[in-house]
Amino acid sequence: MDISRLQDILGDSFAESPVFVSTRSSQGEHKYQWQVVLERGLSPDYGLFMPSTIPHFSEEIINRLSDLTYPELAWIIMRGFLPREGVPDTTLAEICDGAYSKTTIPIDDALNDNGLVIARLDRGPSCSFKDFAARFLARLISYYLSVNKREATIIVATSGDTGTAIQTAFHGLPHTHVLVLYPADGVSNVQEKQMLSVSGNVGALPINGNFDDCQRLAKSLLNNDSIRERFNLTTANSISLWRLIPQTIYYFFVWAELNKRFPDKNILFSVPSGNLGNLTAGLMAKRMGLPVKMFIAATNANNIFANIVGKGSSSGSLINKQTLANSMDISVPSNLERILFLYGESPHNIPDILAEKRSVTPDVADNLRKDVFGEDIITNEDIEAHIVRFWRRNKLVLEPHGAIGVAASFRYRQYFNTEDSIVAVLETASPAKFPDFQKHYPDIPIPQCPSLKKLAGIDIESIRPQKVEAEPEAITEKLKELTGRG
Repeated sequence: MDISRLQDILGDSFAESPVFVSTRSSQGEHKYQWQVVLERGLSPDYGLFMPSTIPHFSEEIINRLSDLTYPELAWIIMRGFLPREGVPDTTLAEICDGAYSKTTIPIDDALNDNGLVIARLDRGPSCSFKDFAARFLARLISYYLSVNKREATIIVATSGDTGTAIQTAFHGLPHTHVLVLYPADGVSNVQEKQMLSVSGNVGALPINGNFDDCQRLAKSLLNNDSIRERFNLTTANSISLWRLIPQTIYYFFVWAELNKRFPDKNILFSVPSGNLGNLTAGLMAKRMGLPVKMFIAATNANNIFANIVGKGSSSGSLINKQTLANSMDISVPSNLERILFLYGESPHNIPDILAEKRSVTPDVADNLRKDVFGEDIITNEDIEAHIVRFWRRNKLVLEPHGAIGVAASFRYRQYFNTEDSIVAVLETASPAKFPDFQKHYPDIPIPQCPSLKKLAGIDIESIRPQKVEAEPEAITEKLKELTGRG
């Protein structure tokens, strides 16, 4: 990586060291340094960390980004969030090269199908888009722990894909332990096999409850000072800002590829949206100067965000519903708080909005609608129908989450003229993670993901641990076992 070339592109941009604030702080009274955000994961006031200001690229810099490799692009973008005195230029280059040297994002055309393309973010080690950010975060944490001669235990709540991505990224890294909490009956067999077939410094535990229960449990442990300090606890799902920010990179990369191919077209992204980390990263990329016309937030029957975009209220959204798109089966997405904060909602209002006690401030809702179209309640039957139709029309295989992204893009086109636009649907997981679908439609081939082949002979019942109640005491016992800190 030619660091001097990248420094030349940035010029004097990002001269000030970045600081971070909590989404629950009305005036940003408390400022946090990057390493505090990395260590804690969750703010002391139970809010989520956000940059106090989001770095912005000029149009000239945006145009120059199109010629960069993925590791180079990652260096440019992450330089705006990480201070040089904490992570020197050469160290950041090593992290980006280590995380992304083999990164590819194939883009499949379905241009005759309403101008769609499918950006395949499912080609990483765990066959999920979560690999992109997890691999950067693992290397950043490993560097920080090494320099400071410390250890960390990463606790992660997952609705399907985050767990394996984090386990894969951290497996074998010194100074780290990982514990993944997942809903016992809320992930696919393949996803569960992935999480339970690794060992060493990483583990997984089925929780008697849904994803929201897992997420509440992880947050309660992170904000328990005695437990957090005892195990050096932090997190690596999108509660962690350092897991979320690297997701902005692939928006720039996909946009640059499409802008070269379709220079006269507007570019939109259709984003399957569960915990809303993916969408939050896209909205941050737009604030950084990426000229995206619109984001289509595709949600399943767990439709709190679609309700907020559509009517400004979360009313009637808080019952968790199980669907074929299990990674989106989340009734209260944690990153909704970040999106409301990003669009100017008062931090004092946010907890009541999430609890259905008040509506979003009208000006905030109006500003959000300028950037986001929300589409919701696609049924399981609709998901299957879109997978079948898309295969038979385009010879491209989707999985349930990507199918919802396609369905939402079609709905958007019913309302708006998009002849001058290309819509990039983010395919977030490999169809190989959902092989049960093929039983009903044997004519649709399921593309193979290399890391999943070794799971074929594993009997899930033989490796599945007993599920535990969503109580901190049960997780503490597992943390003792994993870390050896009795």
